[in-house]
Amino acid sequence: MIEPVPGADRMVRTGCPAHNCGGRCLLRVWVRGNTIIRIDTDDRPTDEPADPQLRACIRGRAYRFRQNRTDRLLYPMKRTGKRGEAKFARVSWDEAFETMAERIVRTRDTHGPASLFVPYGTGSYSLTNGRSTAERLLNLVGGSLGFYNSYSWACISAATPTVYGTAITGNQRQDWLNARLILMWSWNPAEMRDGTNSEYFIKKARERGARVVCLDPRQTLSAVALADEWIPVRPGTDTALMSAMAYIMITENLHDRDFIRTHCVGFDETQMPAGMEGAESYKDYILGSRDGVPKTPEWAEALTAVPRATIARLAREYATTKPAVLYQGYGMQRRAYGEQAVRAGCVLAAITGNVGIPGGWAGGIALQAPDGGVGWAILPVGENPVQALIPSFLWSEAVLRGHTMGPADGVVGADRLGTDIKLIWSVASNILINQHSNVNRSAEILADENKVEFLAVQDNFLTPTARYADLLLPACTQFETWGIQDGWKYGEEVILAPKIVDPPGEVKSDYSIGAGIAAKLGVAEAYTEGRDEHGWVGWAVDHYRKMRFPQIPGLDALEAANAGLYARPVETPAVAFADFRRDPAAHPLPTPSGKIEIFSKKLFDMKRPDDIPAVPKYIREWESPFGPEAADFPFQVIGHHTLSRVHSTHGNVPELAEAFPQRVFINPLDAERRGLRDGDTVKVWNGRGALVLPCRITGRVMPGVLAIPQGAWWAPDAEGLDRGGNVNVLSSERWTPYAFGNAQHTIMAQAAKAGRR
Repeated sequence: MIEPVPGADRMVRTGCPAHNCGGRCLLRVWVRGNTIIRIDTDDRPTDEPADPQLRACIRGRAYRFRQNRTDRLLYPMKRTGKRGEAKFARVSWDEAFETMAERIVRTRDTHGPASLFVPYGTGSYSLTNGRSTAERLLNLVGGSLGFYNSYSWACISAATPTVYGTAITGNQRQDWLNARLILMWSWNPAEMRDGTNSEYFIKKARERGARVVCLDPRQTLSAVALADEWIPVRPGTDTALMSAMAYIMITENLHDRDFIRTHCVGFDETQMPAGMEGAESYKDYILGSRDGVPKTPEWAEALTAVPRATIARLAREYATTKPAVLYQGYGMQRRAYGEQAVRAGCVLAAITGNVGIPGGWAGGIALQAPDGGVGWAILPVGENPVQALIPSFLWSEAVLRGHTMGPADGVVGADRLGTDIKLIWSVASNILINQHSNVNRSAEILADENKVEFLAVQDNFLTPTARYADLLLPACTQFETWGIQDGWKYGEEVILAPKIVDPPGEVKSDYSIGAGIAAKLGVAEAYTEGRDEHGWVGWAVDHYRKMRFPQIPGLDALEAANAGLYARPVETPAVAFADFRRDPAAHPLPTPSGKIEIFSKKLFDMKRPDDIPAVPKYIREWESPFGPEAADFPFQVIGHHTLSRVHSTHGNVPELAEAFPQRVFINPLDAERRGLRDGDTVKVWNGRGALVLPCRITGRVMPGVLAIPQGAWWAPDAEGLDRGGNVNVLSSERWTPYAFGNAQHTIMAQAAKAGRR
């Protein structure tokens, strides 16, 4: 029975807006008139792993504060001052649509369709909101420059297939209950989710006797709430630790030699790929046969700050406790050579024989078996006439030098772009300023109207990116239009997201904005196919039924039930590579060899052994405590996820900021050397910029590391000093060598009490 909320007219179940926290939760939204007055979460009476509740975190339950803010963008506006001054004048929707249509056509006809760009952004995922609405329109009028990979997953999505030939390397999470050991490596689901209720499954595994170890530079909420042990690891040295674990396994004969012999290539000189017989094998690297440096625990201790005895103990425990999970989070791969940590973790899973068995885990990006999971509910965008794609992280390079960019710069689908990006249509994205590296550089690029000639920003609020817009288009939140969601990376759910309240002012959904511009461009019928937002949700329900959920009821039934949810229980969890494990000849992997490629001939043939080796290796980062830069900038800085925001979403919600204030976390040993006391205002800087924020002195971050929660809104003062605490003032725009991915955690900086330098 639903307990009524005093003053509420109705309760509506819906999917959490999520924005890309890594989960998809169920909300109960209580409404009075046109105002959301309370939000709570899934109340289904179940505590069974096969079909658990989809319980929202504090961010999901706090959405009413964001929804009810008075600083919403209410009307279309055009820029009146210089870019970045945030001076705007109100215009009509007709003028806004006409302006967009005219600028799209002018830019396309002058510079070519590849000069148009809709950047990566995760501010809205609900079918009729989000960047796919803009992409669909542009594909109807000549296309636009596309991109591949993401800020979150670039290295892990590119590196995993070099080992397994696929990204579908994860068992369904219910199988974690069969594990006897779980290594949570750079993984913090208690704060960033990574699948709704992942922390619930870890707790259930512990109840069944699994031991859980968390490896991270911070003692995260996951380490506190879920783990039996926390092992702090110096940032950027995860591959060194994994290599030293492999050294113990190999020298003590703890590796699974039978599995390696039958299912892997490249482990030692006896199983190298054809033509590679004389190349360096993985065992050669680990034992130091070629470089003269055995990857011993003593060697790794100096790099990782993990005691050698701990390394040896962890190696023996992982090798002998069967079955075991080594789950790789994404923080370790958002670094200078993030591909290496991914491949090294996959190799540890392989040489211990934990691949293809219940309770085991192959590692890597670990999309859910058997078919990769549901995937995001995205409006179909059609075919893009522009074949060229750039790495998502290199959009700023394409603004500056797109006309010269080719395959060496990560371009695929074309030998050369032939044009710079000249028009950006930013939908539900704060990437351009707040979330991209080196904020001061990004701001300088966007301020120059000779580079990006037109910038449209479609959002709910005047974000740091929106301040640089030529045209502002006010968009609905997910509570103000119809949508649908599914299980992100993991899960067997589809969640209805009905319209709950009317939007304020003249706000429109992203889809309605796209339809309005489409009408000006003469493609309205092709864009809408006769459907409004509700009609597209009905289309999506039918699509899910055909593709994956044959038992899902129709939209009318979902609405009538006010359940908001279709969930398919998982009674027998799927295990990735189970068939391959049983019979590798009959069920080969989609790798060149058909086996697990510890040595990758594809990578070897790139002839870049120093930064793209054929076997996973530790490589010192380009900004490192072991390099000369440490003399001036001795701290490693990491920008971790926080419960106060989903990336930059919620960055303007004071209720969440009060619960989780923006601070720099510093170890007591480092604070003492600088004369800092808890709560002091600290300046953190390097050659790219500087910020000021209060400090929190805590032993939950290792010495030599500063932790600054990512996503805080950039707020520079007159001197350019960021008062908002945005870690990307410090981060570098440099990308990783193989994936062309985000390396935003590789930062060296200095810190002192504000007022001193």
